[in-house]
Amino acid sequence: MPYMMNSPFKSISILYRKSHIWLSNSCAQYDLTAAQALVILIVCDFQTLTQDEITKRLSLDKSVIAKTVNKLLETGFLERHTNARDKRTYDICPTQKSWAAYPVIKEEVDRCFQRMTQRMTEEERATFRNLLLLAEETTLAQGE
Repeated sequence: MPYMMNSPFKSISILYRKSHIWLSNSCAQYDLTAAQALVILIVCDFQTLTQDEITKRLSLDKSVIAKTVNKLLETGFLERHTNARDKRTYDICPTQKSWAAYPVIKEEVDRCFQRMTQRMTEEERATFRNLLLLAEETTLAQGE
């Protein structure tokens, strides 16, 4: 049997691509991409984060986060304030526009997970979620 047919990397790639398509489609009502929606989720979850903290928490490239945050600033989803402890750093905060989109984005993320796991039992879904978190933690602990 060819290697790629049962490769976990192929499965991860498909899950990533499909979940981003689903999330982008469902967030189109707010004119948001999946990447922008995820930044809104994390900023609302923490209420205030620096751009570096967003980068670390999402484990994405700094330039990708900078571009995404700038677009969200331009479109009124986020605002930037000088950090009280370090004047060279900015705190990124959600606006009312983000807070309005936040519950819908959370619901859509949950719906995407339900969609990709619809053939699983509740126990399998919980196990899968825990295994994904374990794989994430293990990967992040290894650094670059």
